[in-house]
Amino acid sequence: MKLLTTLFVVMMAVVVSCTDRKPASQFNFGTEPYDSAALHVALVPNRDCLPIYYAERTGIYDSLGLHLQIATYPSQMDCDTTLMGRIADGGWADGVRMAHHGARMAGLKVMWAGSQRWELFTCGTLRLREVKSLAGRTVGIARHSAESELFRLVLQSAKVNADNVYYPQINNLNLRAQMLTGDQIDAAMLCWPYTSLAYSEGHKCIYAQRFASSKGCFVMKSKRMADAPKRQQWQLFEKGRRMALDSIRIKGPKAYSIILQKDYGLPKAVADTIKY
Repeated sequence: MKLLTTLFVVMMAVVVSCTDRKPASQFNFGTEPYDSAALHVALVPNRDCLPIYYAERTGIYDSLGLHLQIATYPSQMDCDTTLMGRIADGGWADGVRMAHHGARMAGLKVMWAGSQRWELFTCGTLRLREVKSLAGRTVGIARHSAESELFRLVLQSAKVNADNVYYPQINNLNLRAQMLTGDQIDAAMLCWPYTSLAYSEGHKCIYAQRFASSKGCFVMKSKRMADAPKRQQWQLFEKGRRMALDSIRIKGPKAYSIILQKDYGLPKAVADTIKY
């Protein structure tokens, strides 16, 4: 009898424990509890994503009746993980990385190409003023990416053997810029707005991409876009993004400085002066 009583108590404890657990649907997307009715996008802090942040933070999307949930990732690699998962409807992607992942990202449809440009910086405390001086040096970069593909072309044009350059994989752009300032790496590939941070720290740009890279792109999951309500959300999303672009260009840095500080991790002194 005592054994039966003990077993009953244990079973009741298990039942209570299970009922106290949150349903599987109660999790966050970004900083908010997941809402199945919202449009979910995964972003990386860069030039092309700024209008999206701006439209969300300033209430443009709310005024259009679009409920948008944003998940921000410090690197494209982390963003890719979410894009390949089941929750996000779309987000920012790198065409080179999409090809690298193959079938795992085959269900993503490119909606528009980005306009960001890459620049190659060397540490301001070093006398590295030409690409050919990078032989035997460390360059912060993300592998299997548009930037790594571009960097190899830059090395080829300067007749530098890529095998003679060291590539510590630093996926986080903000961290990459900080490591350059901390003399932890000799050079780094950076894009806006972290290029402005590098200039403010006295680092030297030894190569700047002349034309915008078409490798960066915004994607949506093809299966989601087959759904009429989701297509309607996409139309509102794009309308809001275009409205944000116009506002950003008219108002200047004062309109988005706080976003660069909060979402991009830039110091106020730099964020207040960056032109879009």
